[in-house]
Amino acid sequence: MPAEPRDQSSADPYAEIAEWYDLEHDSFSADIEALSELLEGTCERLALLEVGAGTGRLMAALAAAGHSVTGVEPSAAMRARCAKRLAALPERVAHRARIIAGTATAPNLRDDKRFDVALMGLGTFGHLTSPTERAAALRLLYERLKPGGMLLLDVDIAGPRRLLESAGRLWWQGSWRAGGDGSLIVSHTITGAPGREPGTVEVTHLYDAHEQGGLLRRTLTVTTLALLSRGEVELAVRHAGFNDVTIYGGYDLAPADDQAPRAIVAARRA
Repeated sequence: MPAEPRDQSSADPYAEIAEWYDLEHDSFSADIEALSELLEGTCERLALLEVGAGTGRLMAALAAAGHSVTGVEPSAAMRARCAKRLAALPERVAHRARIIAGTATAPNLRDDKRFDVALMGLGTFGHLTSPTERAAALRLLYERLKPGGMLLLDVDIAGPRRLLESAGRLWWQGSWRAGGDGSLIVSHTITGAPGREPGTVEVTHLYDAHEQGGLLRRTLTVTTLALLSRGEVELAVRHAGFNDVTIYGGYDLAPADDQAPRAIVAARRA
């Protein structure tokens, strides 16, 4: 029988699941490869801003590629893990990356700070759950870019809709071994429900951790995601002032169509 679940659906939904986040995501590199390809042909060393930097997986890869990266992350738990990751990098790489507290609409940057590239990776844009919030974030990114600077968005189109269409069903995300000797087994499942705001889905995450034959510890947290379409994303990007908008349908950077599961957006500030 599982232990009593701990509900972490408060202001910081990552407060107690941050320790499991990297188990699930650290081996994922398809987005890094796609972003690197999109950055090819630009000047060798760029100043990048990543909003929603999480535990720093993208930041570390971009810094290792020679770029200067500023990460903005609202979750204290995720920032702590990011800082630990960055501190473990070789000094010549670590000095090119820094993580700060902030949000997409209040990033706590110096007024005069400008970037060559602004990035919201791996579904971060979907955490902005109202059109007003998304518009404000995009306009802020526009203003933070140098003339000709690039906006990159990695938007999950299909995932949130699948969760809403299958509301109440559990989707297994994976299981991993953790702990110093790998004796701890961690499993992640999710389920969706209609969100409290129009055009959103409420996602309940269940992380179950146990040793073989041991007591199961369940941690539960809730996040809310916007239900977005490719056209809606493109319109919002253009309305914020960006031009030269290109949208790819996935990490292979094939052109997007109506069946594409993602919208990988590349656009330019005038």
